[in-house]
Amino acid sequence: MTRPIIRAVTGFIGHQDIELYKALVDSSKIFEERGYKVRTRRASFENREWSKVSVIETAEYLDSMGIWGFSCSFDDPIDPIQIASAKTIIENSENGFVNFQLADDDWKIDTNQVDPLARFISNVSNNGGGINNFRVGVSFGLDSPTPFFPFSSNNGEKSFAVGLEYVDSLLKIIRENNRSSLSEIRASIAEELKEICSSISEVCEKISLDSGLAFRGIDLSLAPFPYPLEDQSVVEVIEELGNLARSRGDPIFRFGMSGTLFFHTFLTQTIKRVTEEINIPTTGFNGIMYSVLEDSRLGQRFADKTCGISDLLLTSTTCGCGIDMLPIVKRGSEKLIGGMILDIFSLASMMKKPLGLRVLPIPESRAGDWTRFKHLFFTNTAIVDSGTGISIHQLPSQVDDSIFRF
Repeated sequence: MTRPIIRAVTGFIGHQDIELYKALVDSSKIFEERGYKVRTRRASFENREWSKVSVIETAEYLDSMGIWGFSCSFDDPIDPIQIASAKTIIENSENGFVNFQLADDDWKIDTNQVDPLARFISNVSNNGGGINNFRVGVSFGLDSPTPFFPFSSNNGEKSFAVGLEYVDSLLKIIRENNRSSLSEIRASIAEELKEICSSISEVCEKISLDSGLAFRGIDLSLAPFPYPLEDQSVVEVIEELGNLARSRGDPIFRFGMSGTLFFHTFLTQTIKRVTEEINIPTTGFNGIMYSVLEDSRLGQRFADKTCGISDLLLTSTTCGCGIDMLPIVKRGSEKLIGGMILDIFSLASMMKKPLGLRVLPIPESRAGDWTRFKHLFFTNTAIVDSGTGISIHQLPSQVDDSIFRF
C-alpha cells in the first residue's frame, strides 16, 4: 500500500463546544506518529449568526489550537441574516469558508434563492481579485458531511471525518499494470483502496476513542493538489489510463477527448464499489474532484480548450463532484452563475447525488486572460466567459410560485 496524504481531518462540532477541537487536534496526532502526512485540520460549524468580533475570535482561537480553517453551512440566501453572516466570515478571516446547501430531501429548489446567491458570489469577488471565492460554495444533496471545504456541513453531531490524497497510489498501480486488462487494473485499485481504508479507519477509531467524537467516515473522493508542493493531478490518472494501449504513432490521449467519460466512470464506479463492499464508514461525495484551479494538468487542458464546462457537467452525471474552482469573467457573471446553480441542481436532483458549485469571478478580466494567483493551493489557467444564463426564475409569475422540482 502506498501511504496516502491526509488532506483534511475535519471536526463537526458546534460553536458552543469549540474547546473540543483541542481534543481532536491532540488525538489526531497519531496520524503523524504512524507515518502519515496531515495537510490540514479543520472545523465545521452549524448555521448561526456571525459578527465581526465572533469571526475574528473564532479564527484566532482555532489557529492557536492548530486548526487550519473553519467553515459554516447556511441554507437560505434569501435570509439577510445568513447572507450578512456569510459576508462577515469572508471579509474578516483568511481561512473562513461558507457553503449554501439549497436542495432538501424532496429535491426541490426555491428559485427565489438563485438571484441573491448569485449576487453574493459575484460581490465577494470585489475584493482580493477573485481569490476570496475560493472560500464560497453551493451544494445540493450532500446529506452526509464531507471533510472537504467549502462543502462541509454540520448537522449537530459531535463527530469528525477525513479526506485523502491518493493520486500517486493510482498512478503507481496503473503504471505497474500497463499490460493488464481493465478488470485486473480495477481489482488492483480496489484492493489498494480497501487497504487504505482499513489502515485509516483503524487510526480514526483510536482518535474517536481518545477524543470522544464519533467517526463519521472517510470521503474517498479523488482530490488533486497542484505544483509545486505535490503536483497530484486527477486528470493525469485519466490520461494515464487513456494512453495504456497507445502505439508509438498514435496521438497522445488528453482529458476531454473521446473516451474521457469512460475512464472517468471506470474510476468513479471503482470507488463507489469499494464504499459498498467495505465494512468501514464513508461519507461525503466519494467521487472525482475536477478542481480547475487546484489541478495543474486540468488547468492546462482548460487553457488549451481540450475540455470545457460542458465536460465537467458531463462527468457529474456519473459521479464527478460538480463544477469546482472555475475562474470566470466577472462582467455579467451574476446571470451566468445563476444558470450554473440551476444546472447543477438539475443534475443533482435527477441523479439523486451530491454535487457542488464553486466559481471565481475575476474582476477586470476578459475571456482568455490568465489568472495570476500566488497561492500554494492554486495553479493558474485561462479565464472563461460562457456568455449569459437563463432568467426564467425572474418572471413575476415564477417569483410568486417559486418552489420547483422535476
